[in-house]
Order: sequence, then structure tokens, then C-alpha cells
Amino acid sequence: MAVDFKSLGKNDQGALISGALAVIFTFIGSYITVSVKVSSISSSAGHNAWDGWSTLGSLLLIAALALVAIRIFAKDTLPAGVPWNLVTFAAAALGTVIIVLKGLTFGAPDGIPSAAVDAGMGWSGWVLSILAIVFTVFTALLFKESGEEIPEINKKDTPPAA
Repeated sequence: MAVDFKSLGKNDQGALISGALAVIFTFIGSYITVSVKVSSISSSAGHNAWDGWSTLGSLLLIAALALVAIRIFAKDTLPAGVPWNLVTFAAAALGTVIIVLKGLTFGAPDGIPSAAVDAGMGWSGWVLSILAIVFTVFTALLFKESGEEIPEINKKDTPPAA
């Protein structure tokens, strides 16, 4: 069944666009940039979000985007009884936290004095962080809009003894 993009709700459109852009920005090589200057020698390099813990964050963003797309374009293929919007929101939120924390806590490489190193998020890291946050907000709005509830894990069917 074909779905017209304009017929989708604003939150669905926002989640698809921001999620797709966030996934694209995980591949750009300026997520983390490192500049080293020792004496008269200087060097700089950057890498994408597919390194270390940010790989897990990138995979969670892809999973959340896939769930949004499946829920919109092929809803009948998802098993019933699972709060899919909650799962999507949780995956997007955890992926975003990992991506942002990895970018903000990246330090100097081992063996190089920290005074000679300037390391941190590059331009694509900041854009990726903003897009991931926007994606998470849209998935939260989709969860709220769906009316799903958080399942009670420790719910007991029998009342306590008197």
C-alpha cells in the first residue's frame, strides 16, 4: 500500500526526516576532531560516529528510524500487544544520550600531553547531536499521541495477604 508523505501527520514527517538526517550525519567524518600541535609539527584528524560507544548509539538511532518507518508504511507486519512507540522512543533516547556523551567526553589520545591536543566534537558532531535530539523529541510526541502506556513490570495479580 502506497502512502503519500503529505498525508502523514507532522510528528511522523518530523521523525522520518530528522531520523534519516541523523543517520546520514553518523557517516560524516567530523563527528570528533582532534588537532595536535607539538613543537612546530601540527596535525589534525576527524572521524565519524562509527567508533567505540558511538557505534551503539548509531545503531540505536537506525533501529528507531526503522521502527518509525515500519509503523508508518507496514504497520500490519509488527506484532500486536507491544508498545512500539515506547520502544521507538526508548531506542532513540538511549542512542541520543550515547552519541552526545561520547562527543562531549572525548579526550586526548593516550601518550600525548593534553596541553598539546584540542579534541572534541566537530561541526558534524554538533549537527548530529541536534538532529538526534530532535528525532528523540518527535518519537516522544509520537508515543504521547499514540495513547500507549508504560507497562507495569512488577504488577501482581493477587492482593497482599491481610
